[in-house]
Amino acid sequence: MDIKEVKEEIKKEEELLVKVFKLEKFIKKYKKPLIAFLIVLVVGLIGYNGYNYYKLQEKIKANNLLEEVISNPNNKEALNELKKYKDLYNLYLLQKGNFNKINSTLLEDIKAYEIAIKKGDIKSLEEYLNNPNYTILKNGVRVALIRLYLEKGNRDKALVYANEIPQTSQFKQFAIFLIHYGIVK
Repeated sequence: MDIKEVKEEIKKEEELLVKVFKLEKFIKKYKKPLIAFLIVLVVGLIGYNGYNYYKLQEKIKANNLLEEVISNPNNKEALNELKKYKDLYNLYLLQKGNFNKINSTLLEDIKAYEIAIKKGDIKSLEEYLNNPNYTILKNGVRVALIRLYLEKGNRDKALVYANEIPQTSQFKQFAIFLIHYGIVK
């Protein structure tokens, strides 16, 4: 090593020592706020993880209750406990076909869809489709209407409903298939 390289290395080490001393001075100056910040951070992380664990245990309990009620519908205790979990209880009612007791906007939409599909007539399906409160399953209803209109020989009306289905919808392929191949009586 020549003298120039040694001087540069000593200069780098000197700069590093200066930075270390500045850091040490900063830590000494703000020691209490830094410790308080770290304590708050640790307590916050513990609280957050504890809350997530609690919510996970609640979900597991609710799902176990739903399984119990489905496998043993006579278990009144489990059914009463399941009522505390509104969405799962509504899902249970939907699965059992107790449409009148369902109390959920999402499940109301599904309930109305199920009723319209079970009726299977054009009037019921179009009423579902024209109701602004129902938004989730409209493309499925359109496919059902396409099938019904093709069965009646009204290809033009079927095309109208097929064109209302967005290209990105999973139902678009069904609509294209029905329109392309039609339905033979």
